[in-house]
Amino acid sequence: MRNTVFGGLLHKEWIVLKWLLALIILLDVVVITLAPLLTKNFAGIPDTLYDTTHIIVGTWFALHIFSGVFMLFVSLKKEMKNLEMWLHSPHPMVQLVGAKVVFAILAALASLFFSSLLASIVLYVIGDWTMELAWSGVLALISVVLAISIKLVFMTMVGWFFWSVYKVVNSRTQFFSVPLIFIFFIITFVFWEQLRVSGLFDWLRTIVPVRLTNESFYNEHTSYFFMGFVPNGIAFSLGNLVFYLIISFVLLMIGSAFFEKKVRV
Repeated sequence: MRNTVFGGLLHKEWIVLKWLLALIILLDVVVITLAPLLTKNFAGIPDTLYDTTHIIVGTWFALHIFSGVFMLFVSLKKEMKNLEMWLHSPHPMVQLVGAKVVFAILAALASLFFSSLLASIVLYVIGDWTMELAWSGVLALISVVLAISIKLVFMTMVGWFFWSVYKVVNSRTQFFSVPLIFIFFIITFVFWEQLRVSGLFDWLRTIVPVRLTNESFYNEHTSYFFMGFVPNGIAFSLGNLVFYLIISFVLLMIGSAFFEKKVRV
């Protein structure tokens, strides 16, 4: 794959971000294996170690939604110091950007999947589960990971879109760029909220829903993050998957077009 243009671009991203990814994997280990124990012992939390681990794992999983955006921004910041690649490359802007986006998403998903594997082992050991309960817990955990993965991809595309719009606006009017982008973000958020209130996402969730298990490992005390990610136990549906993929593709294309105006015009 490295012999192809896109494969070469992905390899370049690996060179740029490999140490950051290694650091994040290390954080995965520390947060899931050590943080619950240290929190319970030194913070004096009355919950059991199992409940404390559940809360910390849920929080860590939720933060992974933004991990793709974070890695993408780190990569962009490093290469914005030197615009020669963007200015003189014969390849389409969407290909150059696409490699960055794809690698950031793959790296973030790798961290999420590793975290889920580690969390399942830790929860199995300290939870004193039977094999039947363990299997139900694994299916529930997979449901959460799948739901978060879709949100992770979508959030990375949203981050790319707003970043590219900001760069274009900033190149035209530096003084007003931040307030203008903030206003644009608020308008977009209100529009998205109107879609949610209208019931669009509830309707999309009914189109070929995927529910891996009827069992639930959530409860209001330890797993309120998970309840929001997997409403009614539905990991995702074909309807919302297609919807988010289409919107993500549109954001990638529009963001690439905006960014091309910034670096090549």
